[in-house]
Amino acid sequence: MENFNLFIQRHFKISLVFFAIGLFFGLIYSINLLGYSIDSKTLNPANMRSIHISLMLYGFIPLMLSYLPFLLINKEVGFSHKGLHYLNLFTIFGYIFLIFMINSLLFGENRGLAFYDFAYELNFILAIAGVFYIIALFKFIKQYKVLPLWIKVCLRVVIIAPIALLILMNPIIGQVESTVLGPHGDNTLGMSLALIPIYYLIIKLLNNGSFKARWNIFWIIPSVFYFSSVLYRIFLEPLTYNQEWFLQYLTLLYIPLLYRWYKDSNIEIFSKSALFISIFAFLFVDVEGNIIFIPQIRWLFHRNDLVVGHAHVAMGICIFFMVIAMFTPYIKKLNTNTNFIKFYLFAILGIFFVLSISGFTQAGIIQISTNTLWIFRSIFGLLALCSLLYLVSFKTDFSLLQKYNLFGVLADGMGGIVLILFASYLYPILGFSFNAKYEYIVFAFVCMTGLIHFLALIYKEHEEILSKLTVMIRVFISSIFFSLFISNSLGIEALLICAFDIFYALVYLLYFYKEPLCKKLP
Repeated sequence: MENFNLFIQRHFKISLVFFAIGLFFGLIYSINLLGYSIDSKTLNPANMRSIHISLMLYGFIPLMLSYLPFLLINKEVGFSHKGLHYLNLFTIFGYIFLIFMINSLLFGENRGLAFYDFAYELNFILAIAGVFYIIALFKFIKQYKVLPLWIKVCLRVVIIAPIALLILMNPIIGQVESTVLGPHGDNTLGMSLALIPIYYLIIKLLNNGSFKARWNIFWIIPSVFYFSSVLYRIFLEPLTYNQEWFLQYLTLLYIPLLYRWYKDSNIEIFSKSALFISIFAFLFVDVEGNIIFIPQIRWLFHRNDLVVGHAHVAMGICIFFMVIAMFTPYIKKLNTNTNFIKFYLFAILGIFFVLSISGFTQAGIIQISTNTLWIFRSIFGLLALCSLLYLVSFKTDFSLLQKYNLFGVLADGMGGIVLILFASYLYPILGFSFNAKYEYIVFAFVCMTGLIHFLALIYKEHEEILSKLTVMIRVFISSIFFSLFISNSLGIEALLICAFDIFYALVYLLYFYKEPLCKKLP
């Protein structure tokens, strides 16, 4: 049990980093909309928007939601050590996908879509991750003597998912390009329907004792109509607006359903509060979406800031607080530090309100400066990013070697990221040549040196060997840059990098290196 809890806590923290990155790039995009941008190859508005949306759709939230079946199995029958190994592999491949996705979008390699903008080939990484997920699930469910119905359904879904992903995302035979023009009533019904079993499993996970779902007719009716509409579109003809409108309004049946499930649940206060926020946001988005679908209203707000604010509530509150509710039993700070939830909720609601007002302005209903509203949007975005600090523990008492590694993290880790983002803008200003090719590989190595310093900082038992590794890397890299400088292959920037790396290596050798070079003779 302790191994399982440590696994969950570790990956919650790691994946939260990707959530922070998504918020950061969303903030940059918001500032871009105000007219503030720089001539950077990587920091252009189109890249920022793609990364922000893609990380919200594929980063922290879906990765953590994918743990839901395993959390519930662990509650019912315990966990499997072998299964945990494969679940870890699934998570690592998820991180690999996110890193590839971020970097490819950062350099402008996208499909030009409103969503799912990353290169199609990256879906194969997700498919491989899906294979490990399936193996992990099979290992976990071996502990059941009789498989519950929800496990049987889950198995079928996850087995189909990797294949369906590669087909649906394919640019030639897939459905992505043909379904991003929305909103469509049947698509909205399908997306809402996908959340209902997740709510059921979350309530089942958090409930003290067994949970029996009632009023199931309210999800059965929408399900029948949704799958019928899919078959109708495939084999007959596109849906009319009135048909889509009817399907859209079927989502209102989820209001009494979720009310009944929530009232019947017996959940601890912190988890139930987070679940309430999620369900309330879901129902608000449901009702608002149905209002926006009215023809006389739809075209006033179609694709303006009101719809963007609507999406922030759907993803940033509804689905985000699904995750928070799931993990309150495992992450102590979610229970003890409610300032994070209050601060984050205040920020996202702030974004929603200013974007909604901006939407009414863009529709010509009221007259307020859109630029002023976007300034507030950026401020609230910054607050949302800062709210994550409540979940971070800061250490202030460092040993000298830890301070050495901390500075290495700041100099190389953060410095490398700054160079990736700003080098194409800064190099010409400083008079350095910049080809925007091999330099980014060098910047990546700089980041990795900073990462080694970070590992040395947090793993005290390995800090000496990891610190020595950074010294060896710096000496080698320094010699390469020195050689490139004296051969006139690179300019003064090569000498500066050489000087910094050899100086930093010497600091370690002179002040921290205590190992004798030879044994004392008897």
